[in-house]
Amino acid sequence: MSSARTGHTATLLSSGKVLITGGGDWQKSVSSCELYDPSINTWITVANMSSARYDHTATLLPSGKVLVTGGLDSSPLTYLSTCELYDPSINTWIKVANMSYRRTGHTATLLPSGKVLVTGGLHSSPLTYLSTCELYDPSLNTWITFANMSSARCDHTTTLLPSGKVVVIGGRVSILTSFLPTCELYDPSINTWITVASMSYPRTGHTATLLPSGKVLVTGGFHSSPSTYLSTWELYDPSLNTWITVANMSSARYDHTATLLPSGKVVVIGGRVSILTIFLSSCELYHPSLNAWITVANMSSARVGHTATLLPSGKVLVTGG
Repeated sequence: MSSARTGHTATLLSSGKVLITGGGDWQKSVSSCELYDPSINTWITVANMSSARYDHTATLLPSGKVLVTGGLDSSPLTYLSTCELYDPSINTWIKVANMSYRRTGHTATLLPSGKVLVTGGLHSSPLTYLSTCELYDPSLNTWITFANMSSARCDHTTTLLPSGKVVVIGGRVSILTSFLPTCELYDPSINTWITVASMSYPRTGHTATLLPSGKVLVTGGFHSSPSTYLSTWELYDPSLNTWITVANMSSARYDHTATLLPSGKVVVIGGRVSILTIFLSSCELYHPSLNAWITVANMSSARVGHTATLLPSGKVLVTGG
């Protein structure tokens, strides 16, 4: 890439190119964006966002545009409610309606209706962990707030299920002490949250990947009491509302990535097992048919806070960190 980044986003566009937005180093967020073209293995600098952002979200809409929400601007430190839309056909960013709440560490999930569900996160003045949720309607350029989740959460995951419902998993409600095993389900047809079975372990900084079977694979993360980086993983079965735990990954991991491959296997990449000193280049592969993990080749560099994007070729593009 043209600049080093962590806390950025990577979005596969309908063209097969990958849009990278924002992020930065640990001290300064950036507004710059770039596009990776796999057909010519080249990076192209594209239009900047209107705001520098770190730890934001980026969601591909059915229109082919990309919705970016919230995040942090480091100059000065500001939690953002602002949102903008990237149009790849004209290489332009357009400011759209603000969210009702400033958010970072939140999630954004495209629903079958074409609306975008934003959940949780963190904002300042005062520092608050959020249980609030809102829906963005691209056709009207409006945000609608509705019933809160049962628990505030930041650095959680959200996964769209084949039923059209969204499962929210884990997260945290403090920096070091309160991590969540709890999960809940959003039903868009009745606009309601339902508490579902909790995981076996509290987790934040984990991943959640929908498998072809309809189950959700959750890997790694971090929890407190005592402070532990997790090698454990579990499978959520929405049809039974149950979690299953089996053999651990070969390494504990936090702030890693997990990517579903065309084979139905899941590749887990990088992460860390210490706040500042131990970052990972190791990778492993989950085989659903064997319910087992296999160690695969290491990356050339250790990474945390990176992205991993499945390309149309079946290869995985790993950026930044």
